[in-house]
Amino acid sequence: MLVRGLELPATVTTAAVAPVEAGSDLQGLKEVIRSWRELNNEIADLNAQLREKKKRQKALEEVILRTMKKNTIGALDLTGSGGRIIYRRQTKKGSLNLKSITELLTQHLKSEEAAGNALKFMLEHRGGSVRESILYEKE
Repeated sequence: MLVRGLELPATVTTAAVAPVEAGSDLQGLKEVIRSWRELNNEIADLNAQLREKKKRQKALEEVILRTMKKNTIGALDLTGSGGRIIYRRQTKKGSLNLKSITELLTQHLKSEEAAGNALKFMLEHRGGSVRESILYEKE
């Protein structure tokens, strides 16, 4: 879309650009910039609200997770929404970077094994992490 010398994306509606068409080029540009800044501020405010809601959600999730783990609950059926909260436990393998490979080889080669055994050892003994979470499952 072309508005008085300003090329705008096709997704911009004419209602959003109406102030540009009403005034001169400079006055129109001022209006577009003012509208853009207002939207930018609104987006920043919404992002702040979203961050705060995610923090609260994370805290509530930790309470639910701790309770489910303590009472060995695998799944909770929710009567109001017809869904379920499922306790999941995932184990990930640790990354193989230069530092971890060096440490594992140093640890393993004390017995002077072959390089093939060293590789096998590294793949079997690399560190890992456990991630616990809950999942809302709709029926």
